[in-house]
Amino acid sequence: MSRPEPISIWVPREDGTWVRPEPSPLGDHYATHRVLAKKTAELPLRVAFFGESAAAGYLYAPHLTPARVLEEQLRTAIGRDDFEVVDLARTNETLPTLAATVRASVQIQPDVLVLFVGNNWNLLETPEVSSYAPSVQARQRFAAALREGLDGPLRLAEEELRQTAEGTFEWIALIAGAIGIPVVVVVPEVNLADWETRQPVVSLPENQAAEWHRLYREALEEEPGEAIRIADRMRELDGGRCPTTWRLLARGRLALGDVEGAREACLAEVDSARYPTMAFLSAPQATTQARDLLREACRRHDFTCVDLREVFSEHTGSILPGRRLFLDYCHLTREGIQVAMAAVAAEVLRLSGMTETDEDWRSLLARLPGPAVTPEAEATARLGAAVHSAHRLLSVGPKQEILEHWCRAALDASPGVESAMLDLLEARCAPGPAVLTAAQQRNLASPYRLLLQHGWRWDHLDADLIEVLLRVLNRPVPPALVENHGVRSEGVDLADPFYHWEPLERFFPEVMDLEDLPKRGTCRSPWPESSFCLITDGRRDVELELIARVPDEGEIEPAVNGTLLQPFHVDGRWTRTAFQAPAALLRPGLNRLTLRWPSPGLGADPFERAIERLELGQAADLHPVFGEVFSLVAR
Repeated sequence: MSRPEPISIWVPREDGTWVRPEPSPLGDHYATHRVLAKKTAELPLRVAFFGESAAAGYLYAPHLTPARVLEEQLRTAIGRDDFEVVDLARTNETLPTLAATVRASVQIQPDVLVLFVGNNWNLLETPEVSSYAPSVQARQRFAAALREGLDGPLRLAEEELRQTAEGTFEWIALIAGAIGIPVVVVVPEVNLADWETRQPVVSLPENQAAEWHRLYREALEEEPGEAIRIADRMRELDGGRCPTTWRLLARGRLALGDVEGAREACLAEVDSARYPTMAFLSAPQATTQARDLLREACRRHDFTCVDLREVFSEHTGSILPGRRLFLDYCHLTREGIQVAMAAVAAEVLRLSGMTETDEDWRSLLARLPGPAVTPEAEATARLGAAVHSAHRLLSVGPKQEILEHWCRAALDASPGVESAMLDLLEARCAPGPAVLTAAQQRNLASPYRLLLQHGWRWDHLDADLIEVLLRVLNRPVPPALVENHGVRSEGVDLADPFYHWEPLERFFPEVMDLEDLPKRGTCRSPWPESSFCLITDGRRDVELELIARVPDEGEIEPAVNGTLLQPFHVDGRWTRTAFQAPAALLRPGLNRLTLRWPSPGLGADPFERAIERLELGQAADLHPVFGEVFSLVAR
C-alpha cells in the first residue's frame, strides 16, 4: 500500500487524515479548513473545489468563501446534507500546482471536481517570456522572438500558455476519467466597467512615444468625442498593444452611451495587458485566450462549462460588469459569489442525479436565500476593496472615487468599521512597520480584522488612501503623520519607495524586488512624470536637493500640488540640483511633489539596443526610461 501524500499544504498523519498548518495571525493563501479525511460512506457526495484567489473568496475569506456558499446552496436545494464541498482553492494558484493538487485530492475520494481558474494566467504562467527574466537562456530566447517584431514575444507567450493549459487539462481529464467522476469548469468574468489598466507605451521609433504621451494628456482633458479621436490616433501609434489607449476609448464611448463599443474596448484593454510587454505591475484578469482555452478544454474532454460572462450578463442585464459583482479586478462581491455558485450548483445537481428534474441556475437562485455574512465581515471586505484598489489600481482617470465608494460602502455595512479605518491611519502614520504598531494589535482583536489579503503589510505611505479616509471620516491630518514622516533638518529622502505617491509607477521587477534579480539602487520612471509624498506642517519653505539624470538632455519641470516651479536642465550625467517649494504652495500634511521629465530621443529601431543586451544575457527595457532619481532630499 502506497504511503499517503500531502494534499497541497495538508499533511498526512497516522490516523488517516490530512491536517494543514495553523495560519499566521495575518492569514495565508490557503483555505482554512483544518482537517481533510477519506470518505466513509457514499453520502454525502463530495465536491472538490479548486481555484485561484477569486475561488478562495479573496477579501471575504475566511468568513465567506465560494466553496462554503456552494455547499449551502446544494444542501438547501435538496433539503438535506447530502453534499459536502472540500475547499482546496488558494491565492496565486498556477497550472502546475493545480494539477498536483487535483492528483493528490484523489486520496480523499471526490465525487465531482470543480475548477475555477484562468484569472492568473496572464501574469503567472509565462514569467520567463520577459525581457527581465533572470535566466540567460530565457533572455536570449526573448531576443530571438523580438527580432520578429513586438508580436514575436507575444506569440511565444501565447504558445507557452496554450501548451501548459492543454497539458494540465489533459492530465486532469485522465485523472477524472480513471476514477469516473465529472469535472465542472468555471470560466471567469472580470470587472470591465470599473477596473482600469494604465501601462506606458513601449518604445516607438523616433519621437512617437513622446507624441503618444502628449496625446494621452490631451485626451484626458477633452470632451468624449474628441477624446475618442485622440485615442484612435494613439492606437495607430501603439498598434493596439497598449491597454491605456483602449481604456481611453472605453471611457469616451461609454460617455456617449455606446455601451457595446465600450465593452469591446474594455475587452481589448484586458487582452493587451500582456506579461511580455508589461512595464507597471498589472492585475490578474482572465483574457480572451484564457477563456478560449477553458472552453476548448470543456469541449475536448466533455467537461461541464459554467461561463460567468453569460451568467452575469443575464443576471444584471448589463454586458459591462462592474462593482455590483466585483470588489476589484476579478474578486467577487457577495452577490457575485452567490450568482456564480448558483450556476455551479445547478450543474452539480444535474450531474449528481439527486433531483427528479434539472433546475437551471435562474430558478435555483430565485428560491435560495443569500449567503449569510456578518455586517462586520461585509464591512471588512469592502474596506479591503478600497485598500487593495489603492495598491493595485493604476487608473487612467483619478482613482480616489472608487476608493471613496468602497470606504463609504464599508461604513454603510457596519459603522463600527471606522475603528479599523482609524487603525489603518495610525499604522500608516507610525514611524516603523505597520505590523509592529499598537494599531496592529488592536485590529487583530477586533471584528474588523485586516489580513494579508487586505494589504495590512503594505510598506508604503498610501497617500491616496490616507486622503480618502480623512475625507470619509471627516478627520483632520493626524499629527503623527507630520511628526514621523514630515520634513526635518537632517533631511528626508523622498526617493525611498515609501514616499512614492504611486509605488507601482516603476518597472515591475523593481517593485517586486525579485530574489534572483539584483536590487536597483535608483528609481527609474517609464512614465513622463514621477510623484512623491512631501509631508510638511505647511508653515515654511522646503529646500529640496535632487540627484538625477535623463537618457539625453532636457529640462525637468518640478511641480507642487499641480503648480509648476522653475524648471532646470539635466543630461545623461548625474546632476545635483537644489530648488525650493514655497510655503505658499504647501498645506499641512500630504503634498504632491512631481517631477516632469523631458522626452527621451529614440532611434529608428528602438528595440535594437534591447535585443543586443538580451542576446548577451542582460536584462533590457522595452519601454523608454524618462528619468532616473538617485536621491530627492527634502529639508
